[in-house]
Amino acid sequence: MRLSLNWLQEFVEVTVSPEELSDRLTLAGFEVEAVESVVPPFAGVVVGRVLTVTAHPQADRLRLAEVETGGRTFQVVCGAPNLEAGVLYPFSPPGATLAGGRVVKPAKLRGVSSEGMLLAEDDLGLSSDHTGLMAIPQDLSPGRDLAEALHLADTVLEVAVTPNRPDCLSILGLAREVAAILGRPLHLPQVEVPETGEPIQDRARVTILAPIPCPRYAARLLTGLTVGPSPFWLRRRLELAGLRSINNLVDVTNYVLLEWGQPLHAFDFERLGCGEIVVRLPHAGEKQFHTLDGQERELTPDTLLICDAVRPVALAGVMGGLDSEVTGDTRQVLIESAYFNPRQIRRTAKRLGLSTEASYRFERGVDPDGVIHALERAAQLMGRLGGGSIAAGRLDVYPTPIARPRLSLRVSRTNQVLGAAYSPEQIVGVLKALHLPVVALDDENLVLQAPSHRGDLEREADLIEEVARLAGFDGIPVTLPRGELATPRPGPLARLRRTIQELLTGLGFFEAVTYSFQADRSFRLLGEHGSGLRLANPLSEEQTVMRTSLLPGLLEALRRNVARLAGDVRLFELARCFLPQADADLPREEEWLAGVMQGRRTGDSWLGRPEPLDFYDLKGVVETLLGGLLVPEVSFRGDGLPPYLSTGARVRARQRELGLLGELAPMVLEKLDLEGPVFMFQFRVDDLLAAAQPFPLYTPLPRYPAVYLDVALVLPEDVPAARVEQALYEHGRPWLVEAQLFDAYTGPPIAPGKRSLAFRLTYRDPERTLTDEAVHGRHQRLVEALGAELGAELR
Repeated sequence: MRLSLNWLQEFVEVTVSPEELSDRLTLAGFEVEAVESVVPPFAGVVVGRVLTVTAHPQADRLRLAEVETGGRTFQVVCGAPNLEAGVLYPFSPPGATLAGGRVVKPAKLRGVSSEGMLLAEDDLGLSSDHTGLMAIPQDLSPGRDLAEALHLADTVLEVAVTPNRPDCLSILGLAREVAAILGRPLHLPQVEVPETGEPIQDRARVTILAPIPCPRYAARLLTGLTVGPSPFWLRRRLELAGLRSINNLVDVTNYVLLEWGQPLHAFDFERLGCGEIVVRLPHAGEKQFHTLDGQERELTPDTLLICDAVRPVALAGVMGGLDSEVTGDTRQVLIESAYFNPRQIRRTAKRLGLSTEASYRFERGVDPDGVIHALERAAQLMGRLGGGSIAAGRLDVYPTPIARPRLSLRVSRTNQVLGAAYSPEQIVGVLKALHLPVVALDDENLVLQAPSHRGDLEREADLIEEVARLAGFDGIPVTLPRGELATPRPGPLARLRRTIQELLTGLGFFEAVTYSFQADRSFRLLGEHGSGLRLANPLSEEQTVMRTSLLPGLLEALRRNVARLAGDVRLFELARCFLPQADADLPREEEWLAGVMQGRRTGDSWLGRPEPLDFYDLKGVVETLLGGLLVPEVSFRGDGLPPYLSTGARVRARQRELGLLGELAPMVLEKLDLEGPVFMFQFRVDDLLAAAQPFPLYTPLPRYPAVYLDVALVLPEDVPAARVEQALYEHGRPWLVEAQLFDAYTGPPIAPGKRSLAFRLTYRDPERTLTDEAVHGRHQRLVEALGAELGAELR
C-alpha cells in the first residue's frame, strides 16, 4: 500500500518526520518497506494571473498576455487555446527551471518580446499533456510558489499490510493507526450528497439471488454527467498511489477505493437492461464472459455474477464487463458498492488468474458497514466532478446483517501473556485510541463489540495483541523464561537404534542412507519374485517402486565404492522397508537393519600379508552386535537360506527368529560386476527389540570354586555345534554354567560321516563347594542324555 503523507494529513496531523513515522508504523506491525521522496521536477514557477489577452501583431495563432505575479507584471507570448483573461495559470518568470533542466529566458517571438512562459503540464514534467495550459485552483494567491501551493513535494511510504488487516489497505485505515500511534484526533471527510434527481426506486432495482456469496449490495444513480479528464489533484493522488487516470467518473471509483478501502464499480446505466441489477450464479449455458481487459473468461457454476435483466455485466468483486463500461458517451452512471464473501472472490480470482485492486481487497474482507460510507463519498465526488444530478435515495439490499462478536478481555490475562503490568485504565486508553469501543465492567474484566472494519478481532488473544502493538513491543520488559525443562528418557526403540549405531561403527562400519525408491531390477538382483508399491509419478526410472529390502540399495552403494577403488567396504543401514499387503492398498512399514562387507580383515602391515574376510568374520560381527544388544541364547542354523546366499545361517534367540547372515551367491556378484566374497546380514528391528534385554542383569561374583571338565563327543556331521551346546545347557542345569567349544575334528579314527566336538564344561553351585563325586555323577548323566537325544558317544 502506497501511502501519500500529503493525503494522510487530511485525516490526521502528522507531527513527526517521515523516517520516525516509518519506524513507529513498523513497530506497530506495519512494515514500511520504502520511503520515497517526491520532489517537483521544476523550480521558480509561480502562480500567475492573466490580466489581459490581446492579439499578436505578427501571428494569427499567438496572443499576448499580461501576467501578474503579485508585485510585477510580465508580457508573455502564448499560443495555448485555453488562454483567458482573469484566470490563474502556472507561470515561469525568467530564471525559472522547467522539467529537464531547461532555464527560462526572455525571448522575442515574431518580433514581440516575451518575458517568461505560461505552462502546460508537460512543461512542468507532471504529465504528457500539452493540449493547453495547466488548470489550477482559482483560489490561489498570484506570485505564490506553484509547488508549494499544489503540495507537489510529498513523501510516499510503501507499507506492507498483513493479510489479516484489509482495513489498512486504505488511507482511512492507515490514518486510524497513525492517529493511535501519535495520539492525534482522526478527521473524516465531510460527505454531503445533494439529491436533486427523481427517486432511484422509480428507475433502478437490485435483486440478490445468491445471498451467501453476496450478503450486501448497494447502489446510487447519477444522471446528466459529463465524461472528461480528472482535475490535477485527483490524477496526482492516483499516480502517487500507482494507478493511472482514465476519466473523471472512473477515477472517482478508484479514488474512493484508495481512500476508504471499498472497491466500487461504475456501470453505464443506459446500457443496463431494464435498469436492473441481479446478483446471481451462472445460468445453464452461460460459459464465457468478456471482461474490461478484452479477455474472454471461462465461467464455472460457482462464479458469482453481476447481471442486468438480460445478461451478465460483471464478474462480482473482480472486474467489470465490456458491455456496461463507462465510455465518453456515458451520461448516467449506477455506482455499485457491495460486500462479497471473501472465499467466493478468492476462488474466482485464483481460478481465473486475475488479480485486481478490487479482488485483492474483497478476498481479504472489506468493511460491510463501510459499503454505504464509500457509496456516499463516491456519489458526492462524481456529482461534483461530473456535473450531474444525484437521484434521491439509494438502493441497499442487506437481507441478513453480519454480526460482529462481543469480546471479553481480562486484565490479568493480558499482563500474564505480555509479561507486563498494565492497569485497566492503560488498556482501556490503548483500545480506545484504536477506535475500539471498550467498556470496563470492573478492574479485571473489559468488554467490547468488535467494529465492522476489524474482521481480524475474533478472540481475547487478538485484543492482547492490539495492546502490545500500540503500547509498544519495546515497552514490554525483558524477562528470562521460567520453568523446569525435563528431557524425556529415550524410548526402547530409540535406545536400541543408538546402541546398534554405536556397536557397528565401533566394528568399522559406516552408516549409509539410501533411497526409499528403487528400480524394478532390484527384485531380480536377489532372484526374488514380486514387486513393491509402484509410484504414480516417479522421479526417474531408477526410483519407480518402494523398497521391500535394504540390500539392493546397500549393494549398489558398495559397488560404487569399489568402482572408486575403496577396497575395504563395510556399510550398514537402519531404515524402513515397505512390504506389500494382499488385503490393503498401502504397504506395511517395517524397520530393518542390514549390512554388507567386502575386502580384507586387516589393512597392509609389515607383520604379514593381509587376509581376506571370511564367513567367520561376519559371524563374529553379528555375535558382537547381538551380545552388545543383550540378546540371550543366540543360535545359528544353516537351513532354509534364500537363493541369493551361497553360505549362511539363520539367527535365532531362544524360539524367535531374528534374521540371517551369509555370503552372497556368485550370480548376485556377477550382476553387480563385483569380485571376491561379499557378506551380508539383515535383521528385523522389532524382533531385535523383543529379544534384547533392556538392561544388563547383575550377577554377583561366585563365592565357591568351579569344577572344570572336558568332554569330547562323536556325533553325526549334520548335528550343528549350536544344537549340542543347547542340549548341554538343557541337561546340565543348574550346575553347568558354561559350555565352550574348543575343538572340532574329522578323520581317522573317527568314522566317516561323523565328527568330534570337544567342549570345556564349567560346573558351579552358588550355595556350596561341589565335590568330584557329585560332579562326575552329574557329568555322566549329562553324557547319557546327549547320547539318547543326539546319538553322541564319548571319544
